[in-house]
Amino acid sequence: MRESFDAFEYVDYLRDRWRVVAIACGAAVLISLIVSLLLPKRFTATATIIIEPPGGNDVRTATAVSPVYLESLRTYERFATSDTLFLRAAERFHLAGASSSIESQKRRVLKVSKLRDTKILEISATLPDPKAAQGFVQYMAEQTVSMSREENVAADQDSITEAERQTAESRDQLKHAQAAWTASATKEPVDGLQSEIDADTDLIARLNQDLVDAQAGVAEYQDRQKQSTDSFDAQQLGAARARASVLAKRTQELQRAIAEKSAILSRRNARQGALQAALKMAQAALESADTHLREVRAAAGARGERLRVIDPGIVPQRPSSPNISLNVVAALFLAFVASVVYVSFGFAYRRRAVAFNPPVKRGLRA
Repeated sequence: MRESFDAFEYVDYLRDRWRVVAIACGAAVLISLIVSLLLPKRFTATATIIIEPPGGNDVRTATAVSPVYLESLRTYERFATSDTLFLRAAERFHLAGASSSIESQKRRVLKVSKLRDTKILEISATLPDPKAAQGFVQYMAEQTVSMSREENVAADQDSITEAERQTAESRDQLKHAQAAWTASATKEPVDGLQSEIDADTDLIARLNQDLVDAQAGVAEYQDRQKQSTDSFDAQQLGAARARASVLAKRTQELQRAIAEKSAILSRRNARQGALQAALKMAQAALESADTHLREVRAAAGARGERLRVIDPGIVPQRPSSPNISLNVVAALFLAFVASVVYVSFGFAYRRRAVAFNPPVKRGLRA
């Protein structure tokens, strides 16, 4: 019948075979050390970029530094990880080769990260040559700053171009409004027509007075004719009636002319009022566009974040890989675990082989 597990027996078995564990661990340490020394060394250089918020020191335009804003700065990692920028850097430092694609080289060489809750962007490059690693990472950092600056300039230029277009359109609209106002004032004068109406009104007043006098003369000569049959009075009566008729007709003509001229004057005033309102609106639009253009030009370069290289990195003195100590410790641990497992399997096999033998005393060899 199979015996139960005996811890003392297992410990004794392990103690008797300590050389297996020691040899395995020693061999693992030696092999990992030799392999680590034979592996090609690679050096990592790191450059640091600080991302300044827009607005500089002006508290009125500075962006509030909040966790959401700091997280949004991760978009600048795209500048540093641009395939075009890496390709230029690879060609500059002669990294491009036919053995691997540019994407795999970028994954192996370049690492870009924005430190959490900070405005710091770190760019690391790992290459066999420490000087090349430092030069490469410095070039990447400087080009990242340059690309960001060019993007800000392009965005500012787009805003300025749009503001200039709006200003030009407003200026054209003002010219058209001024031309329409001038043409209306020239072709349809208001002051001259008003003067004509005023003159006709004064003339009607005088004609009315003459008409009253003429009608009074008619009445006077009618009374005289009733009292006498003098032919002179009859002639004067006819002349007075004719004069009164002419004055009445002339007065009616002037009244109709005044009514027509007043209607024309009203239409002209309405058109010129609309043109004057359009002219004022065009002037206000041009002033607003000019003000906006000045503001856009003044704000150029202060609306986007500004990147600045605060640490171009140094030539690394120690290789980043292979990590000899880590490799040795990892090999030692794996060898220890593997050897213990191997010995444990041996112990289990031995227990199975002597399962029907008489039990041995604890602490004694099997």
